[in-house]
Amino acid sequence: MSTKVLIYARCSTDEAHQDVEVQLKELRRYCEHHSWSYNEVSEYGSGYKGDQPKLKEKLEQIKLGHYGVMLVWSMDRFSREHPRKVDELLNQIVYDYKCRFIAMADSIDSADEMKWHIMRHMLTYFANIYSRKLSERVKAGIARSKEKGAYRGGRPSKAGIVDCEAIKGLYKQTQSLRRTVELYNETRYKDNRISRAYVARVINGKI
Repeated sequence: MSTKVLIYARCSTDEAHQDVEVQLKELRRYCEHHSWSYNEVSEYGSGYKGDQPKLKEKLEQIKLGHYGVMLVWSMDRFSREHPRKVDELLNQIVYDYKCRFIAMADSIDSADEMKWHIMRHMLTYFANIYSRKLSERVKAGIARSKEKGAYRGGRPSKAGIVDCEAIKGLYKQTQSLRRTVELYNETRYKDNRISRAYVARVINGKI
């Protein structure tokens, strides 16, 4: 009997649509490599706030046994809610609904007991803490702007939240502005994403 897979991809509500397609392209390739048939669903919603109606809808189909595997790009694309909530949901999918869970980029597979019982807890924690700290940095940036009388709405400058050292490291490896942007932006929200022009300014010491 062939394996039926549910591919699930998510991006933040304010991210460009091509980011979901980046995930889907690799997830489809993974299924095709394993000769798995698949259906796919994607949505734009906050993984931190649990704004994922399409995921909730598909969970009902998993519960009914329509899928034997759930495949996502990474744990943080699956959810960034509190680790306790994510663990409860994952346990429900795997143990109650008897559905294998794979986070491809993180090499997390519920069929691998060590990674499933140890690594997934770390990754769900890191996904949640990243969103919490990002929110705190944004709020702090807005507060500083208000104190200086410079706040006019919207979000603060990227300068305080973009990791310039990570950008330099990626560029050193790739020697490509385009590839550096692609790799850096894969798991970041819009206010923490960069352009080729921004990379050029970083590597030329202008930021």
